[in-house]
Amino acid sequence: SASQGWMEKFGKRHCIKMNRIHGEADSTDIKLLQIDKAAIKEKIERYSACDIYNFDETALFYAAPPRTTISHQKFSGWKDNKKYLTVGFLCNADGTDKWSNILMIGHARRPNCFNKNNKKQKASDHGFSMYHYNSNAWMTRSIFHVFLRRFDHSMKAQNRKVLLILHNFYGHIVDYAPTNVELLFLPPNTTSHLQLLNGSIIWAFKTYF
Repeated sequence: SASQGWMEKFGKRHCIKMNRIHGEADSTDIKLLQIDKAAIKEKIERYSACDIYNFDETALFYAAPPRTTISHQKFSGWKDNKKYLTVGFLCNADGTDKWSNILMIGHARRPNCFNKNNKKQKASDHGFSMYHYNSNAWMTRSIFHVFLRRFDHSMKAQNRKVLLILHNFYGHIVDYAPTNVELLFLPPNTTSHLQLLNGSIIWAFKTYF
């Protein structure tokens, strides 16, 4: 329309454009990040791309309604469904190793969706061998301990030495020293800048879901 065209010209003339608002990125001094990046780069360069892994979790609000719809009239606001799972992703830098059996943390020991013929079944009965649960559906040290041991044993079986990049989170600090996995913790409050999975990969997963 004519009004839309006028707005586009106005925006170009005054260098105005639509921008996404991020919650964490601006809270960190970029100059300090440059120092951190240099130290991280030095450690990463010791490994080939196939041996550099990144792990990150995200909340998946699986019962949330869509934000848009097609209708003849406007809708008044409705209350969002806050049910969620914590989902953990793991992949390497060149994309040759993507763990399809992703880590999931729910609220229930035996979710109702796994029930069949009135028989209580576990997540592992349906192929979800990395399913965990607690009252908050959060990552905990005990859960991460199990995950890290499993990943370390997998790398040891393949006779590989790898680097695992993690964000600095108390749940990732465990009393376990892996033999084939070196842990690299990102500086605090730098997830939006440095966490690889936190960007387009997790966004693409949620969009697809």
